[in-house]
Amino acid sequence: MSFVNCRKATVLLFIVLLTAFIIPVSAVSNVEKTYSIKPPSTISHQYSIINVQPRLLTNEHNEKLYVSTPISLVNYYGNLSHTINDNGDYAQLVTPQAVAPIAASLLKITNGLSNRDEQFADVVLGFVHQLSYNVTNPQYPVETLASNKGDCVGLSLLTASIMEAGGLDVVLILYTGINPQHMNVGVYLPYTPIYHTPLLAPTSFTYDNKTYWTAETTPEGNWKVGDQSQALSGAKANIIPLNQTAQSLSPSQVSASLKTALVPSAITVDTSQQATTPDVNGKRSISISGQITPAIAGQTVNVYVSSTNYEGEVLNFFTTVTDNYGNYKLIWNFTNSGTYYITANWNGASNNAAADSQTVPVFVGPQSYMQFSSPDYNYIYGQSGLAAFATYPMQGENNFLTVPLGAQASLSYNFIVLQAGQTISNVPTTNITVPATMEKVLTSQGKAETIEIPAHNEMVPLGVPNGLEPLMLPDDFNQTLDNQFSLVLQNNAGNYSLNFKALSQDDIANMQATATVTNATETIRENTWYQVTTKINGNSASTTLSDENGTVIQSTTNQTSDNSAVLLITNNEDTAIAIKNLTIQTPNANPVQPQTTQKPTGIVSYTNLALYAIIAILAAATVVAVLYIKRAKKTAPITS
Repeated sequence: MSFVNCRKATVLLFIVLLTAFIIPVSAVSNVEKTYSIKPPSTISHQYSIINVQPRLLTNEHNEKLYVSTPISLVNYYGNLSHTINDNGDYAQLVTPQAVAPIAASLLKITNGLSNRDEQFADVVLGFVHQLSYNVTNPQYPVETLASNKGDCVGLSLLTASIMEAGGLDVVLILYTGINPQHMNVGVYLPYTPIYHTPLLAPTSFTYDNKTYWTAETTPEGNWKVGDQSQALSGAKANIIPLNQTAQSLSPSQVSASLKTALVPSAITVDTSQQATTPDVNGKRSISISGQITPAIAGQTVNVYVSSTNYEGEVLNFFTTVTDNYGNYKLIWNFTNSGTYYITANWNGASNNAAADSQTVPVFVGPQSYMQFSSPDYNYIYGQSGLAAFATYPMQGENNFLTVPLGAQASLSYNFIVLQAGQTISNVPTTNITVPATMEKVLTSQGKAETIEIPAHNEMVPLGVPNGLEPLMLPDDFNQTLDNQFSLVLQNNAGNYSLNFKALSQDDIANMQATATVTNATETIRENTWYQVTTKINGNSASTTLSDENGTVIQSTTNQTSDNSAVLLITNNEDTAIAIKNLTIQTPNANPVQPQTTQKPTGIVSYTNLALYAIIAILAAATVVAVLYIKRAKKTAPITS
């Protein structure tokens, strides 16, 4: 290959490799997290149920069914995959466990009847027919219940879930060859339906040597088991078995009560410090606790923890059980810094409705890392191949949460600073005493002077593990870390917002000219709740920081000329800050507690994305370079 072609290949490879290191850095950005005002609650509906026992052939609605759906459960299912790649995927959206209380309530009407299965199926159809018809994308039964509407798919998935929870053998039937496609449910009965609509011949399909009778779920008619619309006579029926339904997916359930209205219940959530030592994976933890009302022992409590990373929203849940006083507690372990949202849920008991707690945002700061120093530079230990990304976890997150406020508002909230880890290092260290020395320095006037450096203690590494080596930090590295947790009241031409941020020392220095900066770090204690109240009126805003006894610690007033008021709270390395009771009141509006909505616009997990990007681009670079060289060899002239 000629020198020119070799040089072109080298330049091409260099450009691609340079891109590999530029893209991860340029892709890193904050995640925009905003609050929408929506009080935490459950979604309740009331339905009329046919009492089939005394009047098998009438449509008299003489029972009431009360259903309550916790918003946390709707959010949970909303976060799961709704993708339908083939017909069998519909079965994954059938969730009997989540709607089992509805089935249990309806079974009270039909238990003991001679044709219980058919009559139970008809009662379920009568319940589902009361939901409005509305074309939607495929959704889980809990989502259909919450909206109280659905199309043939959503209503069929709900019907199949309730019937299966009640012990029926059912399948989904997807009708193709018509536009649009249609779906209903097939119910196994060992006999021809008795209560089908007169003058309509009952319709059935055979699958796996069983006869499944059609059950139409849309509300256009008073369909019974065996009924089918004439519009489906020419369609192809595709049977979708439910032998792989998501029985274990649901962490919680809806609440349901027959005849008697559900009694409201409540659950609280709190966070506190958990003394712990990080394990080798750097896990940290805090304690989550609360109480249910009424206080009942042995009740399952679900705790949802959501966050956002480069893949979107991540929602995890944990379960615990109440003690004899209705109290619950669990330890939440985590590794990454960022913004998390914690919500507790109780399914309710007997005639008590399900309940959700308020959502508590938790802002987790970065872990501290062991830094060493020499006469010439500061350094950490790490892998040289990943040196460009070694300091990303140390940087922290700049913007945790933004709350839009407007031009006139009053707000209050409580916060607590929690220890969440401690300095970790996989390098063994020891403390040594550096003796006093005399050194020559230049004064500001340019004169040489000899000064004494007093004796002092330094932490030094005992030995370096295999694969690690010292990585030098920039001279101003510590000044650029976003580790000063702050409450920032931002004034944008009289339109305010509250920002929960982590600022660097450089940020704070640059804001001094245009902001009122108040340092409360010396007065804030860990594991103690504080209250902040703010009143905004046009270009004037005042903020008061009080302790748990109501004693005022700091008061600030945002001057008209200032763009923002900054309240420094704590160094957030190895800490987590939790917020609760955030209440915002605007003119002519009642105070409400916000619920979180998150809009991912960037990356949180910097290291993972960077590694994926580098691996992918390096692989592509190698392929491109090899192909280019091979092509150059083929086209190069033969020389003697």
